[in-house]
Amino acid sequence: MSSRRQPPRRDYQRYGGRPRQPERGSGRSFAWVVLLLGIGALGAFALLRDKIGGSKEPVATIAEVPPISFVVPEGFRREDIAARLDRDTKLSGDEYLRLTAPGARGSTLAGSTKPTSLEGFLFPATYQIGSRLTVQELIDAQLEAYQSRIAGVNYQRAKSKNLTKFDVLTIAAMIEREVRRPDERRLVAGVMYNRLKQGIRLDIDATVQFAIGSWKTELTASDLAIDSPYNTRKFPGLPPGPICNPGLASIQAAANPKASSYIFYVARDDGSGGHYFATTPQEFEVAVAKAAKNRAGTP
Repeated sequence: MSSRRQPPRRDYQRYGGRPRQPERGSGRSFAWVVLLLGIGALGAFALLRDKIGGSKEPVATIAEVPPISFVVPEGFRREDIAARLDRDTKLSGDEYLRLTAPGARGSTLAGSTKPTSLEGFLFPATYQIGSRLTVQELIDAQLEAYQSRIAGVNYQRAKSKNLTKFDVLTIAAMIEREVRRPDERRLVAGVMYNRLKQGIRLDIDATVQFAIGSWKTELTASDLAIDSPYNTRKFPGLPPGPICNPGLASIQAAANPKASSYIFYVARDDGSGGHYFATTPQEFEVAVAKAAKNRAGTP
C-alpha cells in the first residue's frame, strides 16, 4: 500500500453529474471576437506606423493638377508678362513686377553700380507653370534660360567696339521691337553700330514707346518730345537699358552686326514687314517718300 496521497477526485456531480459542454455556437462567437480584435490591433499599428513615417505607401493619393504652358513671346516687356500672368495663371502680376523691379540682382547682371531692373534678362520662352510654382521660381527659370542661351554667343565684335554684354542686350531689345524680318536683324544692328560710332542719335521709335509705356504705332509730337533717357529721338547714345526682353536671334544679331555703310532705315509699309535702307539723308528722304506712297496705296 502506498503512503502517497491520491489526487482529489473531480466531483462532476456538483455540475450536474458530467462535465459542462460549451453552448452551441459559443466557440465560433469567441473566435470571431478574437479575429476582430486582431484586425483592429493591426489597423491601429498601421496607423501608428504611418504617422511615424514607417509606411512606404501613401494612405491616399491627391491628383496633381497638370501644369500649363505659359508662353513669354519675344519683345514683351515686364508689364506685358505681368499682365499675361494675371490673365492666364494664378500667379500675381503685381508680385512679378515687384520682384523684377530695379534692384541689386539686376545691377549684378548688368554690371552696373545703380539699381537695375531685370528687363532684358527675362528670357522669352515657354515655361511650365504648375500649381506649386512661385513667381520667384518663374523669374529664376527665366534668368537661368537667359544665361544658358547666351553661353554660345560670340561677343568679340561688340567687345572690339567697347560694347558690353549689357549694351548688346540693350541693342538686341531695340532690334526685337523694330525688326520683323529675320534677314534684316543683323543689317539693322549694323545701322545702330554706325550711328553710335558717328555720334548720331539712334532715333528709334520703339524707345519712345517704351518711355510712354505703350506700344502704340502712331506717335504724337508730345510722345516724341517726352523727357526720358529712353527717348533716343531726343538723347544720343544707347538708352539706359533694354526696352523689352529679346530672343536669342536678336541677341546674336546685336553681338554680330552686318557691316554696311547704311545709317538710315525706314519701314516699307508695303505689307512685307521689311525696311528701306539708306546711306545719305537724301536717300533716306526718297525712302520715306516711297513708304508714304505704300501706305497710301499709290504707285
